[in-house]
Amino acid sequence: MRINALCSSLDNRVFRYCDRAVFCVDNGETLDSAMPVEYFVKYDNTVANGNIFIPSLADETDIECAFDYLLNNVGTTAIVHTAFDLEETGIIEARYKLSPIMLLHKIGVLDRCIIAGGVCLDNDDLDLMAQENVPLVLLPTADAGYGHGFAPVCAALRRGIRVGIGTYDGKYNSMHDLDVEANFLRLTANAEMRTQDALTENDIKKILAFS
Repeated sequence: MRINALCSSLDNRVFRYCDRAVFCVDNGETLDSAMPVEYFVKYDNTVANGNIFIPSLADETDIECAFDYLLNNVGTTAIVHTAFDLEETGIIEARYKLSPIMLLHKIGVLDRCIIAGGVCLDNDDLDLMAQENVPLVLLPTADAGYGHGFAPVCAALRRGIRVGIGTYDGKYNSMHDLDVEANFLRLTANAEMRTQDALTENDIKKILAFS
């Protein structure tokens, strides 16, 4: 199975390239599709139930309400788009003296989260994510296209972190083609590790299956 582990564009073309898709949507949005779909609603203080998507941890008011929602609703999960660039990570570290991952852990919700982006994750963050069994969703073309950088995929895999891949808003991959994401990820992993074939074929298969 091939899973688009995070898409913020309600586009049926997504299903040309995957067997299942995870969408982050505004409250009330759905997509007419016979394919397996999972929705995470963007948290805006009006969500009554269900899993949520937090676009950033930089908005102090929104995240406090989102944390309360997670803590008070057992069984809910949040996809948290965080540690995706130096600016967002710097705001959080300046405000709380903690990395985004350490902040989620201190609040007590890290084990209820899926981290998306993750460009600025360091070794301590990755160790904690592995300890708490927290998945990581990579957004290769979006992170590169928006100038964020690329996430430490090899370091995450070495720690046994479950890694997936997503096309996000599709700005830099308009067809939401997972092979485009996977091929781009291969190149960025090679650049990160300064070697060819930093990711094996089995690594790519596991990432595409989010397993």
